[in-house]
Amino acid sequence: MSPTRLAVAFLLLTVFFSVIASGAAGKTPLLPVIPRATFDITRYGAVGDGQTLDTAAIQKTVDAAAAAGGGTVQVPAGKFLTGPFTLASRINLHLERGAVILITDDLARYPAVNNRYQDTITVSDAQDVEISGRGVIDGQGAPWWTAFRANPAMTHRPYLIKISNCTRVLVTGVTLKNSPMFHLVPQNCTDVTIHDIHISAPANSPNTDGIDPSGWNFLISDCTIDTGDDNIAIKPTNARSPGNKNFLIEDCALGHGHGCSVGSGTVGGIEDLTVRHCTFNQTDSGIRIKSGRDRGGLLQNVTYENLKMTAVKNPIYIIDFYPERTAPKDPATEKPESVTVRTPVNKNIVIRNVTATDCPTAGTIRGLPEMPIDSITFTDVKISAQTGLKIYHARAVRFENSKIKVEEGTPLITYDAQVTGLE
Repeated sequence: MSPTRLAVAFLLLTVFFSVIASGAAGKTPLLPVIPRATFDITRYGAVGDGQTLDTAAIQKTVDAAAAAGGGTVQVPAGKFLTGPFTLASRINLHLERGAVILITDDLARYPAVNNRYQDTITVSDAQDVEISGRGVIDGQGAPWWTAFRANPAMTHRPYLIKISNCTRVLVTGVTLKNSPMFHLVPQNCTDVTIHDIHISAPANSPNTDGIDPSGWNFLISDCTIDTGDDNIAIKPTNARSPGNKNFLIEDCALGHGHGCSVGSGTVGGIEDLTVRHCTFNQTDSGIRIKSGRDRGGLLQNVTYENLKMTAVKNPIYIIDFYPERTAPKDPATEKPESVTVRTPVNKNIVIRNVTATDCPTAGTIRGLPEMPIDSITFTDVKISAQTGLKIYHARAVRFENSKIKVEEGTPLITYDAQVTGLE
């Protein structure tokens, strides 16, 4: 077993015993099993000069490994320019230190199907998939962002990595940067470990989410993410019920971006999510749950603990009227609507041992008049902000040993809200 996989295995054991000790629900993800054979992409024709398009050679290497029953597709030091290619079961795409996979930024020649550019590195309906090493995958996104700013209705931009309907997935060690759109999308997957990866894009780069996971049994740990949109955004799917179950996000450092998010919808539902031991520095939001009447589902049993936030615009942002710019400024003017299967239902949310300083506002909690947010407990939460926390349409919001210190106005601004315990 490689040193990287030994480190990940040790991490999973630590998480397992931590979960047992804390009594938290969840299941430690299983790791992929990869055969020992190695297939170097340069032996299959990859040049690595940063100018020659190596797509065919990389795909040929993956296909040879898959035909042999699996193994490690090795990317040595060099700059390998590529278009879209597809991985397979029992494959580890391993980037050696000094290896760079460059995504072609030639929009005129980049393949598109059904008004959507193909995602670059993809795998679907597979088992035992790994992306590892100390190399870099660079999306060269600047031309894509420029094109999007000029025409937001352009052909849908590609994701850097999309892993769909897969089981036993590991992404570890690599650096992802400057994706044309989302960086890493493990969609409707089971048993996924994402450990010690680094994701970056300019703060003003459009829709450059860091990690957009969905499925069951996820561990996301020790990652550094600084992007132009959601740092992490859990996005439920309709493929199973609940759409997301058993998520642990821990020891991550989040910089520019929209924070640790759920949504912008909860269709299919989400339960048993824990976010702990993370830092937020200059993010737009910290704790962020966003949904709406047309995209809601059941969200329950969510815990945020041991978090530190600095200069975060909205430390707490839980809203069922998304995007909030469409909500009435005065909640008293809102009219209840009929409850449907798409009505957001948020309940049993625990926020504890959270410190937020130097924030413009303490945040917003906003349910719907026909479906108030239910049961949020703040324990040992300290927020220092210019203005207070808005709470509209909520029930059983309880503060224990918590304080909101504001420079202007009152700590709480409430309407149709049952709130107790704030000092």
